[in-house]
Amino acid sequence: MDFQQKTIESFFEEHDVKDPDKKAKLLPILTGIIYEYNMAVVSYEKEQDEYKKNQAVEEMKEIEQKIISVFSEEK
Repeated sequence: MDFQQKTIESFFEEHDVKDPDKKAKLLPILTGIIYEYNMAVVSYEKEQDEYKKNQAVEEMKEIEQKIISVFSEEK
């Protein structure tokens, strides 16, 4: 699996958010969640143990779902 750190702007692009006011509203909600996602990516990249790598993958998937949920609530 290929996971990489992402910027908040890249999530805005993925979810087609272009309106600056909407971005400003989402920014404080997403900042901590995306930080959490990126830290999980770092853990995944550094981890040697397969079991722990799989745990990191599950964590990233859960965090991605949180992010999707935030964006869908704003539509």
